[in-house]
Amino acid sequence: MKADKLSDITNSPARVRILEIIGEKGSVSFTEIKRETGLSTGSIYYHLYYLKDFVARDADRRYTLTEKGKRLLEKLGMKPLIKEKTNLALKSLSIITLAPIFKRVTYSKGVCIIVTILALAFGSIANLYSRSNQFLLSVPSKGIINPVISTLVTGWLLTFILAELFSLITTETRIGGELELFATIALSFIPLHIYSYLSNLQFSNIVLIPMQIWSAILLAGGLNISKGVNLTHSFIFSLIVLYLSIYIWFTI
Repeated sequence: MKADKLSDITNSPARVRILEIIGEKGSVSFTEIKRETGLSTGSIYYHLYYLKDFVARDADRRYTLTEKGKRLLEKLGMKPLIKEKTNLALKSLSIITLAPIFKRVTYSKGVCIIVTILALAFGSIANLYSRSNQFLLSVPSKGIINPVISTLVTGWLLTFILAELFSLITTETRIGGELELFATIALSFIPLHIYSYLSNLQFSNIVLIPMQIWSAILLAGGLNISKGVNLTHSFIFSLIVLYLSIYIWFTI
């Protein structure tokens, strides 16, 4: 491995910590890594991608160190975890994308399921109330299909499929984090659902674009947390979805 790629691992406390956890226990499950590190599902997959030459999975789907991994850990001397520094811009971006909330939501599979159901129920009721359909990040008032079906299929499920495909292309990682992506996408639609409740008011058109932009920002944050796609690529995906949504809005 080249020196610059090796430094990507040794200079990342999170990746070193994952190596330490596996080295200390011999083999660990994904859940154990998540519990010990406190990282989101997407972040763990992202770090494991960088560690693919040093970490392998056994027949029981538990993570173990390869010979390269063992030698690297010995070389590092089991160095302790040092908190990674984050600048003010990254902290601000983390707040805007609701990263702290998304991390809490995606920590437990049970919470993911409950949050997804509640968020989709909220959206379905909102679109029924306004008699609107949802297509990605747009909610045209012209009803074409049942509002509940549109919320679940042309809104949530369609966005999930596009996000999953984008994640596979950009990260080249194996399948994982789908349940977390379900939940974060459902939550990212909340601003749109709020707009649906307000759509019958006179000033509703004024808040549409800000709500769409907010949903796009949340969608980027959710993709980053659940699948480990870096924020730059996540925002590119959100902009693509937002563009498609606006196009659909003007053509339906």
